[in-house]
Amino acid sequence: MDSQKTTKDNITQFLGSMGYIAVPFRQNIAGQLLIEAKINDVDGVYILDSGAGQTVVDAKQVDALKLELSYDETVSTGGGMGAHGIENVPSYNNKLEINNFKIDNLIVAVMSLESAWESLAQIGAHDELFGIIGVDILKAGNAIIDFGTMTVYLTQPLTQ
Repeated sequence: MDSQKTTKDNITQFLGSMGYIAVPFRQNIAGQLLIEAKINDVDGVYILDSGAGQTVVDAKQVDALKLELSYDETVSTGGGMGAHGIENVPSYNNKLEINNFKIDNLIVAVMSLESAWESLAQIGAHDELFGIIGVDILKAGNAIIDFGTMTVYLTQPLTQ
């Protein structure tokens, strides 16, 4: 029997008994962690980023994800991956699903991630990405990230 599979099964069973949901992730050629998630019932691939303070959606995905934007709260923001002076528009009351982990009142920041995607493409990472799942989600789910098995474990928040 494969010892890594046995270890993953044991960890998953133990954390599952504590209410955690196992979610696989993978790494792209640039080293980012990629995770599948749904926002407003639309499947997409997102970068899982513990360095991003908030979940961000690429402005090109607004229509696909049925996001309602609060333009009156737009701010210019700096950000990771060389983003400075980019408009950040909040979108409230969104639904997030990552496997069976769910949040019903998700706030996302909507901004152009085009320059970030171009930078990734230059080094050979051509995944179609919708945005970035940030620390807001990891914290809400009391995340445990297991790099050995490429699994993040999330527990459903008690209050929503």
